[in-house]
Amino acid sequence: MASIFKRGSVWWIHYYVGGKPVNRSLRTTEQRVALDKKQRLEAFEITDQLAAPSNTPIRACVQSFCDYLGRTQTHKGYKNDVSYLRGFFGCCCPALQLGSHVPHKFRHNVRQLPMIKDQHLDRHVPVSRLEQINSEMVASYIRQRMVEDGIGPKTANRIREVLHRLFNYAIDHHGYVCPDRRCRNPVAPVRRVQESAPQITWLGAEQIDQQLKVLENHPVIQAMVAVYVYAGLRREEAMWLTASDVDLDARLIRVRAKEIEGKAWQPKTRRNRVVPISEALLKILRAYQPPVASTWYFPTAAGRRWDPDTFSQDLREINEGAGVHWTCLDFRHTFGSQLAQKGESLYKIATLMGKPS
Repeated sequence: MASIFKRGSVWWIHYYVGGKPVNRSLRTTEQRVALDKKQRLEAFEITDQLAAPSNTPIRACVQSFCDYLGRTQTHKGYKNDVSYLRGFFGCCCPALQLGSHVPHKFRHNVRQLPMIKDQHLDRHVPVSRLEQINSEMVASYIRQRMVEDGIGPKTANRIREVLHRLFNYAIDHHGYVCPDRRCRNPVAPVRRVQESAPQITWLGAEQIDQQLKVLENHPVIQAMVAVYVYAGLRREEAMWLTASDVDLDARLIRVRAKEIEGKAWQPKTRRNRVVPISEALLKILRAYQPPVASTWYFPTAAGRRWDPDTFSQDLREINEGAGVHWTCLDFRHTFGSQLAQKGESLYKIATLMGKPS
């Protein structure tokens, strides 16, 4: 049998599930409404519809969730989320296992692969079932990472978001039932960290000329930076461009999903878009000559697709040598600011930059 009682002005209910006591707010100040909810709960109890806490093994559930992420996210988003899950759970399933420092093409010559060291070994939460995780545990983990590892508010909120999605996935696909009847998802009560306003920087006309001049001896990187500045593409979007995506006659760049050499890619927002080529960009692209015959419009010296981190590192080294410190994000902001200064509508700017609607 259940009983109701008051906490302040709000009515609560007390009952047992599987021999364990449960206290839950009825979210009402009216005794009549509270009694009605009590009767409905007792009806559920009579028909055995009050679910007891579940028993969800970490390994199977996290592996299933990672498989789901791999099918529904971009490659970069998947890698980031898997990294957050690995930091929390450790290498608890195949999807969270760490790889090797040795590239795939050299592995046949190496007998014993040197594995990447787990940098967060002492941070993992030692649990074997999802039901062992509660709100306090998640909040404590995030706080520890912020204090001891120096992660920022944005990363902290991203960790919270990924764990929240994991538990929602477990509820929908693995029958997870939270032992704490006060919340359906134990991550929901964990507060988001306040993020500071982003500092948005962009280049003026003279700075654009300076940046392009710095890259004169690096034609591929110079052409890519011109695309970032004058077309507003994201860093990885330019790296996935092929010859068929850049139409100089029609003066259009097509940012679209594709599958090349067995690897699938799609834009961050999962929407294809077309960006016009301006006069300034057209002049640069007409003069641009790829260094090697390649599938990619902006290939590396070896004819391969650029790795985003490698590109940023090379750009940073060149810029630091010339005393400038602009990044791909600054170039993308430059494109948006140029359109805004011309009086273009925010809707048109968002559409050209591929912002989610």
